[in-house]
Amino acid sequence: MTPEMTGQAWLRLRQTTGITDPAAWLTTVTSRLTLDAATTAERRRVDYVGPWLPDVVVLPGTERTDSTGDAVVGAGLVDLALVRLLHTLAPVDRAIVVLHDVAGVPHDEIARITDTTPAAARKRHSRARRALREAPATAHDAGLAGRLATALRAGDLSALIAALSEDVVLWTDSGGATRAARRPVSGADKVARFLAGIIDRFGMPALSVETGYGAVVIRAVSPDMVRLVVLESSGGRVTGIQIQQNPAKQHEIRDHRN
Repeated sequence: MTPEMTGQAWLRLRQTTGITDPAAWLTTVTSRLTLDAATTAERRRVDYVGPWLPDVVVLPGTERTDSTGDAVVGAGLVDLALVRLLHTLAPVDRAIVVLHDVAGVPHDEIARITDTTPAAARKRHSRARRALREAPATAHDAGLAGRLATALRAGDLSALIAALSEDVVLWTDSGGATRAARRPVSGADKVARFLAGIIDRFGMPALSVETGYGAVVIRAVSPDMVRLVVLESSGGRVTGIQIQQNPAKQHEIRDHRN
C-alpha cells in the first residue's frame, strides 16, 4: 500500500456517503487500488527489457570504509532481496502476502477484497509463503561488500570467487536504457568472470561502499554510467548480486543541512 493509493482512498471516502465502517472501507479500497496498480505494472513488466530489480535509494554522506559494519537504515523495514522475490509472485498472491503478513488483514477480509473465498485466500497465502520460505536476505553488513569491492579492485579472481556462494546469481536491471546482460548469470565462477570481464573491457570503476535504504550499496562509477550494487547473502557469502543501472531506478537523498 503506497501513500499515493492511501491518498486516493481518502479522497474517495470524502466523496462517498453512507459508509458505516470507514476503517474497513479504507482498507478495502486502498487494497483494491494497490492490486489494480500491481496488475497494471505486471503487464508493463512483460515488455520490460531484461531482468526487473527494485529501485535503490542511497542516503547522503554515508560512504564507508571497507571494514565498517554499521547497521543499515531501514534494515528492519525493507529487504530488497525479499522485494525482488515478491515480484516473482502473481499480483494477487503478492497482495495477499502484504495484506496478511504486513497489514494484519484476516483471510475472510482478504477474500472479500480479492473477490475470492476465504479457503482460496488461505490456500494462495500458504502457497505464496512456501515460495518465500527460502527467501535470501539482503546483506546489511558493509564488511562483505567491502571484501567484494577489494577483490574487484585488486583483480583477485580467487578472492572474488571465495566471497561468492556456489549457486550465486547476478541480475542486471537496465530497463533498456544502458548496456546490460539481458539474462541472469549463475554460478560463482561464471559470475566472477563476468564481473572481471566487465572491468577488463570497460576499465575499473570508482568503487565506494555506502548506505542505502534497507541495504548496503556498492556504488560503481564509470565514465559512461553509474551502477548501484546490492548484495544478497547467506552464511557470510554472497548468494545474489543485484546491479541496478537503470537511471530511472537510482535515487539519492540529498543532504540539505549544509
